[in-house]
Amino acid sequence: MSELETYVAKQVKSYDYDRFLITLFSPASAREHLFALYAFNHEVAKIREAVSESMLGEIRLQWWREAIEGIYADQPRNHEVILPLHRAVRECGLDQQLFMDIINARTADIYDENPKTLNDFENYLGGTSGNLMKLAAQIIGENDQHVLSLAYDMGMVWGLIGTIRSIRYHISLNKVSFSQDVLDEYKVQKKDIFAMDENENIKSMVKGLCTSAEQYLAQITNEKKCLSKEVRSLFLHCALSKSYLNALKKVDYDPFKLDEKSSTFPRQCRLFFSALFGVL
Repeated sequence: MSELETYVAKQVKSYDYDRFLITLFSPASAREHLFALYAFNHEVAKIREAVSESMLGEIRLQWWREAIEGIYADQPRNHEVILPLHRAVRECGLDQQLFMDIINARTADIYDENPKTLNDFENYLGGTSGNLMKLAAQIIGENDQHVLSLAYDMGMVWGLIGTIRSIRYHISLNKVSFSQDVLDEYKVQKKDIFAMDENENIKSMVKGLCTSAEQYLAQITNEKKCLSKEVRSLFLHCALSKSYLNALKKVDYDPFKLDEKSSTFPRQCRLFFSALFGVL
């Protein structure tokens, strides 16, 4: 079976297309393992929308904790994602605690409360997307702690931009993911977000968050010389992050006016040329 025809590859292609495209530029030996990792991420990320109450969400998260324990005990459950993830763990020596940290961080998803502080929000982004990128780097064969730290930071940026891009989706789940102190700083009330109207305070908040993301990206790209050719493919997330930031800038940082379909082709062109010329 082709690596693009497996269950996990199809799941990632359907639900995480950006990462699907980025994975195509990764070493061939790592692609199926990366698809398994990202399919696992989709499974735990979708729990909020799949359950009707938080207790059911807690039960599903516990199921995944036990599933990860089974993988590391070499007793994987018979599941479309667990089995290829078991192969990835076995062949790449992935850190079990990173999986557990991702699952534990996802607990915040199943409750309506938003993070209280920016530090809480950053811990969530790091616990989910940051740790995911560390695992992805390990799959590619990276074990340098500095590079793994850069992967973690890149994951945080990707998670932050994803939170902004997903604001309509979060509203559909009755969820606001921005921290309360940031909302207070920009005088944004939750009802303003749920109204989905043009709001100068929301635009100012999004601009401030985007500026923070740009600063992180600048720090990461300044250190690209320390990235091996293999792991650099993972950092193509930086190129797509910059594309999304440009799209937000074009709509004056109004997240409700963001039209990602109209920028799909130039975004994918940027990804291709970034991969071709090594520009992050």
